Amino acid sequence: MNRQIYIHYGSTEFDPEKGFPIENDKGWIKPKGGLWASRINATRGWKDWCEVEDFRECTEKLSFKFTIKNGSNIATIKSLEDLEKLPVQEGSRWSKDTPWRRYIIDFEKCIDQGIDAVELCIYGDEYDCDDYFELHNSLYGWDCDSIVILNPNALIPVSDTEGMTV
Repeated sequence: MNRQIYIHYGSTEFDPEKGFPIENDKGWIKPKGGLWASRINATRGWKDWCEVEDFRECTEKLSFKFTIKNGSNIATIKSLEDLEKLPVQEGSRWSKDTPWRRYIIDFEKCIDQGIDAVELCIYGDEYDCDDYFELHNSLYGWDCDSIVILNPNALIPVSDTEGMTV
């Protein structure tokens, strides 16, 4: 079975002791902790964003690839409807009635609900997102297509000799 391959930049191997357990970062749309990555074939992933923004260099030498175990629960955000299914942090500024809204995901509740990862898929050429502007504003600061791993047990390291598939 072909599995989606993800790439994490900044280290050469996965260390489950770093970034776990996850905690909400009060008032911010990203959690404290977790493991961030992008699909290896993303047209607007982390590496692309870093290049466009001249933020930092992402090299293959300082990266590792992985996939997600079968049966894992990945909450994929491709629409506002997908986003609104996720729990929101208490006291966040989320309101359906305001033109500028920020959806602050409650990552701790996601874990309690059995969600192993949250993936955003709206920026790349491979996606046709009708809610793009609203999603971008709702998740302002989540600037590229990426996944945050909430459960380190859902990750399977992939060696460079294994086939890369979508």
